Amino acid sequence: MDFVPYRLLRNQPGQVRERLAEHGQLVITNEGQPIALMVSVDGSHLEELVVLLARVRAQLSVSQMRREARARGLDQLDERWIQREIRSARKPRPR
Repeated sequence: MDFVPYRLLRNQPGQVRERLAEHGQLVITNEGQPIALMVSVDGSHLEELVVLLARVRAQLSVSQMRREARARGLDQLDERWIQREIRSARKPRPR
């Protein structure tokens, strides 16, 4: 994986385009921190790639939520407690 400073993208986009063609993907950085992923595409698969990237981002979010739940012990809740919470949340509230 090739890392490219944002400044290079701004000042020499042709060079970045060449590196993208060579490597297929680039990580764009700002002050050494990754801020974007640049991926070469051909027009025939663009929509599929966008859908796949959205799925991967969703999977990463779910994985993060599961890690946080485990860290807080929420993965150990029993079914009866969960059902009580659901019933309580669904009770009509006074207006």
